[in-house]
Amino acid sequence: MNSRERVLAAINLSKPDRVPLMHSPLPGAIIKYGEQLIEIFRRYPHDFGPSEFTVPKHEELPADYKAGVHRDGWGTVWSSTVDGIHGQVVDYPIKTVEDYSTYEFPQPRDLEKYMNQLKRYVDDLKAKGFFVMLGFDPGNFFERLQWLRGFRNLMIDLIKNRRVLEAFADRLLEYCLFSLQTVLEAKPDAVSFADDWGTQDRLMISPSLWRGFFKPRYRRMFKLIHDYDAYVYFHSDGYIVDIIPDLVEIGVDVLNPQFSCHNLEQLAGMVKGKISISSDIDRQYVLPRGTPEEVEGYVKRVVELFGYGNNGGLIGRGEVNIDVPLENVEAMYRAFIKYGKYNWKI
Repeated sequence: MNSRERVLAAINLSKPDRVPLMHSPLPGAIIKYGEQLIEIFRRYPHDFGPSEFTVPKHEELPADYKAGVHRDGWGTVWSSTVDGIHGQVVDYPIKTVEDYSTYEFPQPRDLEKYMNQLKRYVDDLKAKGFFVMLGFDPGNFFERLQWLRGFRNLMIDLIKNRRVLEAFADRLLEYCLFSLQTVLEAKPDAVSFADDWGTQDRLMISPSLWRGFFKPRYRRMFKLIHDYDAYVYFHSDGYIVDIIPDLVEIGVDVLNPQFSCHNLEQLAGMVKGKISISSDIDRQYVLPRGTPEEVEGYVKRVVELFGYGNNGGLIGRGEVNIDVPLENVEAMYRAFIKYGKYNWKI
């Protein structure tokens, strides 16, 4: 199998030759380790494009990953002390309820040029046998609302200023749908979302409020992606057990949950035979502080739980942050190759 065939087989639970790999380093990790980390990626190439990374320069980083205080294109101000690590919001553009109606979204870029570049990029990667997943602007929904209004204010508005927030959320949804359609015209295999919904042990809002406010809007975005015969890849940090059945119902094809916030046996039981899982090798303890042997054992267990025998369902991934030792990065990929070939009895 080539890379694209392997990922498609994993997503569709149709017996890939092995677990497909996905590299997921934070920019800060590449800055810290440089060529040493990049060489590991080359030794264990992933299935989502060429395994070529370069060390980003300060001026090349987006505002939310750049050391110092910087305003992004949405008007949100970020502060970070380290290049390559996601910063914190220190100021936001929607300061009052009245500001919702006057806020202006970022202007679209040169669409014709952008679409032509995207299409060439997708066509090139597909011709080389890769599975192509694209992001879109903004790439999230719940988080973008937080970054525009402030988390505490948003929580209040969800209850006290619901009608005004609904109207703004619909404007944001239309912006997302337009951005998604632009990306989908390039014919990627999948589109990725990143929206953190959980704390360590519960959702940030009640499941009923999530279902009433956010679920219908996600449903529209996911339907558009499926209308273009592409897959939905959905990342969320935190505990999200309460809404996993909803995410499956409205069209998530690949779920990337934070493993360290979940009972993995329970999680596997909820998704087995329904959707694919993109793994998150425990980044609270195992990857940063475990031994290489612990990393290998953890990966073996993940393959046992989410590989569904030899049917597939698992994409091998672990987020590499600046606190992860290089020997653990190597141990993770080595274990995915060792145990992910589906040639041993589970």
